[in-house]
Amino acid sequence: MTMDRILFGTAGVPNATEKKNSPVDGVKKIHELELDCMQLEFAHGVRMKEEVSSNLRRVSYELGVPLTSHGPYYINLNAREQDKIDSSVERIIQTAKISDLCGAESMTFHAAFYMKDSPFDVFDLVEKSMSVIEERLSRLDIEIELRPELTGKTSQFGSLEELISLTKKVNSCNPCMDFSHLYARTGKYNTYEEFCEVLDTLSSELGRKALDNMHIHISGVSSNSKGDLKHLNLSDSSFNWKDLIRSLKKYDCKGYIISNSPNLEEDAKMLKDFYMSL
Repeated sequence: MTMDRILFGTAGVPNATEKKNSPVDGVKKIHELELDCMQLEFAHGVRMKEEVSSNLRRVSYELGVPLTSHGPYYINLNAREQDKIDSSVERIIQTAKISDLCGAESMTFHAAFYMKDSPFDVFDLVEKSMSVIEERLSRLDIEIELRPELTGKTSQFGSLEELISLTKKVNSCNPCMDFSHLYARTGKYNTYEEFCEVLDTLSSELGRKALDNMHIHISGVSSNSKGDLKHLNLSDSSFNWKDLIRSLKKYDCKGYIISNSPNLEEDAKMLKDFYMSL
């Protein structure tokens, strides 16, 4: 879908939803809260009945609440055993299939761990798997943006540079920009100037389309020298979300911002209200 601004939503069903395990009720709650979108969380596996996905697609369409998705946590395209790599590929394909049935257009996941290997070798392996996944999804006639996430730990594949390189090499790939993870991973990128620098890099490396179609995660974050430890509410964190929103507005970015804070919809609402006030 084409968007004329950034849309704001939650990672999973909003906390205030009565039926916590009902994504359909989650979409209705998003609409009621005057938020814009919702991310389906398949973090612990892809389990959704077909009738749920078709119902979800209908409700999401009727209420004008587009969906994104997040794949299972236990994906590692650099696993030691080939069968674990194969099952990671399968998990990504399963997530893409169900996301497509639900009408989601963009799907994110953590691609790999370095496992003490050279980042260059890991990049090659991830690229190889992503090309296989792209080809298989194309045979299934599934069109969904595959968005490896910018990860928060230095032990994980998914630096800004890696995601940009991967996007250049695999057609259906785009970065999922988790700015809180970028801050936790590097200890920098937490000022207005630095956020603008990141947006300039995306635009110059990947073209204006990278800013017109973004999938962004934001939350508060606590970190140490190895990267992120846990998500916090924005008000409990030193993450400079206001300047991030200012920079996204200045560059006229479009796409999805997903709140990953524990208080989900409260931070999503705070982000949206601030954005709309600029």
